[in-house]
Amino acid sequence: MANLNDLFDVLRGWHPGGDSSVDHSFEPLEVAGVPVTLLPGTIVERQAATETVDAAVGTVDVTPGTGLPKKLYVVLEGNGEDLSTQFVDKVVCLSGKLVLKTDKIDSGSTFPVNGPLMVGHTTAGLLEDHDGSAKQYVGIVLQNNVAADGTITVEVDL
Repeated sequence: MANLNDLFDVLRGWHPGGDSSVDHSFEPLEVAGVPVTLLPGTIVERQAATETVDAAVGTVDVTPGTGLPKKLYVVLEGNGEDLSTQFVDKVVCLSGKLVLKTDKIDSGSTFPVNGPLMVGHTTAGLLEDHDGSAKQYVGIVLQNNVAADGTITVEVDL
């Protein structure tokens, strides 16, 4: 069951065949035998060695010939307050083209409307302003409501 006080929501996901969004179920990374807490709206990446997910850290340089973009996901049902995902020791994530309203954002960013976004460079798992470098681009800001309710609405392609 989802937390009704959370300020994260998926506003739109495209239907199958129209660059759809796809749901996945992953186990969260365990540190010293305890699963990391992943809240709805957190951007995560798979950990190659363990096949688990953790908050995405630092987007990669995607200059041709240097690196490939990371495969990222957004947590839909996390293991912090969602009892069903805690029970099965998994989190439900989405990938694909999505429009999200989220409060999982870097507090040092300004989020101008139509501004590009990256993830996890300064703060793991959170969206932040793209710094204009060759780092992986994940989407754009559609609305900035930080002053009103602490959220932004974004279009992402994860």
